[in-house]
Amino acid sequence: MALKLSVKIGDVTNLSDARYAAGMGVDYIGFNINPDSEHFVTSDKVAEIINWVSGVGIIGEIGEKLPIEDNGYGSMLIETSNIELESKLDEYVFRIDANAATPNRIEDLICRASKARFYVLCLSPDKIEGNEAILKDLCQSYPIYLSTNFDKALLEKIVTLIKPNGIEIKGSTEDQPGFKDYDGIADVLEWLEIE
Repeated sequence: MALKLSVKIGDVTNLSDARYAAGMGVDYIGFNINPDSEHFVTSDKVAEIINWVSGVGIIGEIGEKLPIEDNGYGSMLIETSNIELESKLDEYVFRIDANAATPNRIEDLICRASKARFYVLCLSPDKIEGNEAILKDLCQSYPIYLSTNFDKALLEKIVTLIKPNGIEIKGSTEDQPGFKDYDGIADVLEWLEIE
């Protein structure tokens, strides 16, 4: 299956989301490995899930602080929102809460995070509306994934006008193992399918 943009699904906590996402052609699956997060996934659970999926990049979402060295997660691309960790990482994904930042501040953070493979800009839909030209310029200059609450109209605008490298959508919890409502994830991925 081919998608119009690269997709990262973040905060994956269950095998159902991971298998569905991999089957739909996403490029990255992110697991929150920050023990302070409500979406925290243990190393055993991550290992169990990634044994069932293939063809996707695995990202460890750490937030602000680097986990202890021997954490059992193995090698994965790290995603952080802490620019101070750059010196400790060979390559990583840099997450920016862009809601409160000016375009100049966003570009300054991107330039400081020079070793990042790509950047995830977190924006509310109202911060995208009216800022399409600025976002398009940033996306033409840097490998950016946009993270927001998507609806079909906004996603169409992102694909045709802003043209980022990709988007991030969030996983959700399972009611019980094997029983899952995919509506939010499925809608976005189906909108992105190349016909």
